[in-house]
Amino acid sequence: MHVRNSRLLTTPATAAIVTMVALAAMSTATRASAQSGAKVLTPPKPADSASRQATVARPQAANSATTPPTSAARPPISVAQTPVLDSIREVVFHNLLDRDRSGFATLASAFCLALSNDDFKKALASVDRVDASESLVRRVASPRTPTRRASTCLFSGNTAGRSVMGRALLYTVGDITITDDRAEAAAAYNYDGHSAGGFTFSVERADSGWVVKQWRQEWTAKPTP
Repeated sequence: MHVRNSRLLTTPATAAIVTMVALAAMSTATRASAQSGAKVLTPPKPADSASRQATVARPQAANSATTPPTSAARPPISVAQTPVLDSIREVVFHNLLDRDRSGFATLASAFCLALSNDDFKKALASVDRVDASESLVRRVASPRTPTRRASTCLFSGNTAGRSVMGRALLYTVGDITITDDRAEAAAAYNYDGHSAGGFTFSVERADSGWVVKQWRQEWTAKPTP
């Protein structure tokens, strides 16, 4: 009788199955090893996130109402004030006030005086001004036109629905050019945003002092409805 060998006989198909099982086992072991050594990333705490955002916060726009003044702001202007210049300014202010060159003297609640270096040949978006001296303000004042320094006046602008009556009337004397006994002085008025205008005054020196010989209005402006 023929007896078979007790050892397992392998065939090609059996070898292939064994190989696949071995590879599967190796792959499972590799994934387990990789997972056990991977670094776990956790999200930052809320406090840390807030701290980083504050340091890189987006700057506010330059025209933001909450933006504080910076060193780039224009410094105050300097306007020469001498006895000769102030005597010319005095006669010009008197002419503006006594002749009501703006046309708003009967409506104004205050008459405010300022000085500038502008020639007022055309309307300007903004004007740099300084106060007229207190002594000049007192010399120009009268019961009908109680003048005061511009910095003591309240200007609210031409806001919608605001009455024309009772606004502050600002008069400014600007650039002055003197040639011998003649001078040319620039001036302007602003009725607190309702109306504005520019003038040029020609003055001459007389025995009694400087007097206005001629004047002309350079421009007028009114707010857009």
